[in-house]
Amino acid sequence: MSRPAAVLLALLVQAAAARAQRPVIAYTLRVDSADLSGYAVEMRIRNAPDTLRLAMAVHPEYDDRFYRYVEALSVEGPRGPGALTRLDSTLWQAVAPGGEAVVRYRIHLPPGRLDRRQAWVAFLSPTGGLVGGPHSFMYLAGSELTPARVTLDLPPGWDAATGLEPTSDPRVVLAPTAEILMDSPVLIGKFRTWRFAVDGVPHRIVYWPLPNAAPFDTAAFAGGVEKLVRQAVALFGRAPWREYAFLFQDGAFGALEHLNSVTIGAPSGDLARNPSAYLGETAHEFFHAWNIMRIRPAEYRGVDYRPQPPTAGLWFSEGLSMFYADLLLRRAGLPTGDSSRAAHLERLIGSYLAVSGNSHFSAEAVSRVAYNAEPGALGDYDASTHLQGQLIGAMLDLTIR
Repeated sequence: MSRPAAVLLALLVQAAAARAQRPVIAYTLRVDSADLSGYAVEMRIRNAPDTLRLAMAVHPEYDDRFYRYVEALSVEGPRGPGALTRLDSTLWQAVAPGGEAVVRYRIHLPPGRLDRRQAWVAFLSPTGGLVGGPHSFMYLAGSELTPARVTLDLPPGWDAATGLEPTSDPRVVLAPTAEILMDSPVLIGKFRTWRFAVDGVPHRIVYWPLPNAAPFDTAAFAGGVEKLVRQAVALFGRAPWREYAFLFQDGAFGALEHLNSVTIGAPSGDLARNPSAYLGETAHEFFHAWNIMRIRPAEYRGVDYRPQPPTAGLWFSEGLSMFYADLLLRRAGLPTGDSSRAAHLERLIGSYLAVSGNSHFSAEAVSRVAYNAEPGALGDYDASTHLQGQLIGAMLDLTIR
């Protein structure tokens, strides 16, 4: 055998051995309709090292600290129960020799009202809920690039919608990495679904209603979302995902972007009065699928159990997304809050001048304290990185044109 061939063979053998030693991770998330105070999670790890580090991810903007709600955490190996040590609020060390480990725990959900919820926070009700992501799954620290299989054990009649990769089994989805797993919430329960494709890429609109939901014009609602998607994809040139899911929820407020999905609160009462009521927010969050999820602030790390560092670029991520959200609405022929872009800009300038902190602090300084900062970070001033960035976006647009 020649030397180059021998070297190649050695590299192939080494690569095969590395694949054989890589952990194989499978989750099962169980929801019991008889006890909706929380849900159980099982994490099975094959090719596991004797000592594992289990972590819960910290979101860079909205850290809901669900590590506080972990109950009955245990680990078991082929030789029996293992040992657990909590190293930090979001990090545990597990010792379970034998090459395999089964981690079990329960998330006990905090109390709250179904008709007044943040749209991205996990919850359960008799007709559905939101699970997955950093509110549900621990991950294997040091093996963030390891794929995972997720099985959803749900009550009869419940469906699931998520940005995770589908399989032939509707109750089983795949996560290529821990980061994608942590950024892919799962809407479960009884909901309505609309589907459409843009350039051959499937998109799904899901709406989870409360039992007393008000009827609304679903054709106008879903049609507006589709128009936004077509304009955004045309702006960027292509959709960078295999499938995308809009996870709308009755009784919730706010919204949060994810890599291949978005969670949005859209109360049915508001939609009954105006089916386009949340299209502006939808446009903003959908634009984030590019501008923050793929064009990321330089300071952001990947999935991490430690708090993310402040970033000076949120004015670009948030404000520029708001600028383009307004543009997408107008290009799609959808209702906007102002009669023209000039009137819209005039209103923004008025809002900017009405708050002295906007001119006292730079957009970078305000960005650094926009999330997870101590109260009073700007002293007695107030300022909006969203508004500052939106105006900077308008100025850049005018300059380029």
